[in-house]
Amino acid sequence: MDTQQSPFKFLDAYEKEDKDKFFGREKEVDDLYERIFETKMILLYGASGVGKTSIIRCGLANRFNPPQWMDMFIRKRENINESLHHAVHSRILQANKDAEIQEDILDALQMLYLYNFIPIYLIFDQFEELFILGEEDEQREFFEFVQRILKSELPVKILLSMREEYIAYLSDFEKQVPTLFDHRIRVEKMVRNNLAEVIEGTAKAYDIELEEPEETVDAIINNLSDRKGVDLTNLQVYLDRLYRKDREKKSEYDPVSFDLALVKEVGELKDVLGNFLDEQLNQLEAEMGKKGVPLDVLFALVTDDGTKRSQDTELIKESLLRRKNISTEDVEYCIKRFSEMRIFKELDE
Repeated sequence: MDTQQSPFKFLDAYEKEDKDKFFGREKEVDDLYERIFETKMILLYGASGVGKTSIIRCGLANRFNPPQWMDMFIRKRENINESLHHAVHSRILQANKDAEIQEDILDALQMLYLYNFIPIYLIFDQFEELFILGEEDEQREFFEFVQRILKSELPVKILLSMREEYIAYLSDFEKQVPTLFDHRIRVEKMVRNNLAEVIEGTAKAYDIELEEPEETVDAIINNLSDRKGVDLTNLQVYLDRLYRKDREKKSEYDPVSFDLALVKEVGELKDVLGNFLDEQLNQLEAEMGKKGVPLDVLFALVTDDGTKRSQDTELIKESLLRRKNISTEDVEYCIKRFSEMRIFKELDE
């Protein structure tokens, strides 16, 4: 399948430049923007795939003018505190390549602010990794840093973005940071009104014609919806299937259009997701010449609900080698291709 011609994001977050293509999250963005002026720390949480990163990178970022917003996205990687130091010092060196390294992180943040005089927003994305893979000392040191920021006069704000199933882990650190839960925003899965806004807005942004718009949008939503709502990633996969199915019938110069017949032909979301995964796994098996290996790797990487397992990648590689005799090289190739195919994000992104 050629996904390169598809305009849809799949697993990729919407960025600031995607402002005219990001729909359905105005309420969450409004809430986040208002709250961020009320406090120095916010906890943003929700299920995997609901679009938390897009709300920050696209929605929130576009509410600020450049002189008001210095955003720094930080992931745990080997150690969250080392990642924080590296991110801050990299920004300092951008401002002054001869600047001295500051051992204390608050001194470093003070220096960074004085070079730019722009408020600093430290955004810890996929923050659950600190609990999935972090050591106790690493966790304790990080929350000590958080409390120091909250007590300081520095123009620095902290935004923690994480999957909701890991919220309970924060309770162990309430003594260190008593206000940890005071300002929190839950991002829900998309429901009918959100879905309609996204479908209509996306169609307009990508010059997709909606024939009998109300009926067609309603039919798409009926094929998507369940009582738990729909996440942004699955919506993207479904719209992509409609797009490609219509494109197959036309020349490259004809406009893409969605209508009732196309929606009926494509069917329900569960079928689209199953077909999408089967296509990608078959393609990867053909590339590797190793039947069943991509599926074994995928099962090792994700849980039954399609989220990343709470396990170190190196341990997964060791387990696959021991249990399935799948080499480290094959696992790494599968992970790389899963990311390129937009089945799964690389674990160290």
